[in-house]
Amino acid sequence: MSSQHDESPPDDLIRASPDLEAQTLPTEIEGLKPLAGSLSTQSVGETIEDEAFVLNFTWAGKPFQLELRGTDRVYDLKSAVQSETAVPPERQKYIGLVKGKLPGDECLVSQLGVPLKSKFVLVGTPEDKTFKDPHELNLSQFPDTSDNFDVAYGNGETAVAPADDPRNIRLITQKISECPINLINPPRPGKKLLVLDLDYTLVDSKPLLAGSLPPLECVRPTLHEFLEKAYEDYDIVIWSQTNYWWLESKLYECGIIGDETKRHKLLCVCDRKSMFPIFGQKNGQKYKHEVKPLSFLWQQPEFQGQW
Repeated sequence: MSSQHDESPPDDLIRASPDLEAQTLPTEIEGLKPLAGSLSTQSVGETIEDEAFVLNFTWAGKPFQLELRGTDRVYDLKSAVQSETAVPPERQKYIGLVKGKLPGDECLVSQLGVPLKSKFVLVGTPEDKTFKDPHELNLSQFPDTSDNFDVAYGNGETAVAPADDPRNIRLITQKISECPINLINPPRPGKKLLVLDLDYTLVDSKPLLAGSLPPLECVRPTLHEFLEKAYEDYDIVIWSQTNYWWLESKLYECGIIGDETKRHKLLCVCDRKSMFPIFGQKNGQKYKHEVKPLSFLWQQPEFQGQW
């Protein structure tokens, strides 16, 4: 999928094989073997159509053009439209693309039944033109990440494992191109890689976001001792689903970076821009799951052959 101005939209950390095998985050330094989640996949039943679709649309009297692949999802269509127009997905209305209502986010572009070259009209109000009452924004908007590993990725006979999905492979390559790594410290020869989440893992995010406690009181007990011990054998990366500016400021406030007295360092930090959603089923229901594919790190040019 490509567009003229592509920004990826934005739950917890996915520890992955070089593609997308989901595992839980290690919480102890002794025997840092992650606990495997109950992830199940199904084999490919038939070839997924991956033809190129060129979609021309008008919005506010202006013409736009998008190119998507058959293995892209309706979610990717909405995200591409948002990057072009700043109209959020929940406010996008498509006229002339499909009959009736646009299918759910998990639907493949190849399943929309549209020609390879299509036209439609978009109706919707951009984000910056929409009034939001600050008093209506609360912490309940943050997703529940307590149980999102029991996911079956697939949809019947054409099910494909996340690691083999052409869309996911393409998005990883796209993210590597769009989201360069800003090294804080160079990788050390012979060290393994440890990727940690920040929110509700290293820090208690609820009082941190609310400002009800000082940042240093929101960190996990013995956090720095844990990081110092881990740093002996691992290069450490913090990967959060928040924006980079917020992530960097909280890392400083919590003393994770910027304190030269600490005997641990970070290799780099990653934010929500390098994440994307994959689709499957959970408890028989369609499920969209945001992931942090570690292949995004392993395939970086500066890290080739490091891990």
